[in-house]
Amino acid sequence: MSEKLKPCPCGSTPSQLIIVDSGQGGKWASVYGECCAEWQVEFRTMYNDVDSEKCKKYAIEAWNDAPRSN
Repeated sequence: MSEKLKPCPCGSTPSQLIIVDSGQGGKWASVYGECCAEWQVEFRTMYNDVDSEKCKKYAIEAWNDAPRSN
């Protein structure tokens, strides 16, 4: 993943994100960092395969845009 990732709430910055289909007909997926797998963000896949570059882009955007507490 070439785009810089924001840190996970666990305190680590993941080196990669894991994308998992949510089982909702390809419409939604969840993304979590390989650092802890405790915090997940759900996002729209726009029906792109979870292994596609477009889906990876949506996952990174969802990860980085998700609110984090201070």
